Amino acid sequence: MGAGKTTLGRLLASEFSCEYFDNDFEMTKRYGYSQEELASMPVVALHEVESRYLTDVLTQAAPFFTGAAASVVDYPASRELLTKVTAIYLRIPLEQVIARAGNTGVGRQALTHDAEKVLSDRYVRRDPLYKELAALTVELTDQPQHDAAIISSFLRNQNL
Repeated sequence: MGAGKTTLGRLLASEFSCEYFDNDFEMTKRYGYSQEELASMPVVALHEVESRYLTDVLTQAAPFFTGAAASVVDYPASRELLTKVTAIYLRIPLEQVIARAGNTGVGRQALTHDAEKVLSDRYVRRDPLYKELAALTVELTDQPQHDAAIISSFLRNQNL
């Protein structure tokens, strides 16, 4: 949610000459939901669609880049999938998560009441899970080209 998945995914896909699949766009394309329908789904239903997307996209032939919704780490099956790929955690401080989140759009359904507490609780729960699963954790800056260079260097060193 506002971490920069799309920006970095597009930069890296261009550099590595492969596709980038944007999770929000792909969920509308693959499952026939509009952005408005996704944004108005009950949180649990949305998270199930997000996990389904992760499962579906990871069955495609590599190489490609995709962003995953933050919620997928809440599900054991999704965590298992993430251990089988080169997962990269795009980490931003909690304060930036709160500042960037907004309260409308896909994934913001639970933020209409006490958004800061909801985001804080999720961050505290998910942050260690992502750190554990990720092949690389990138402390994001406000310079996407710099952040993409870190990821690119890591991937090239891994011969990916």
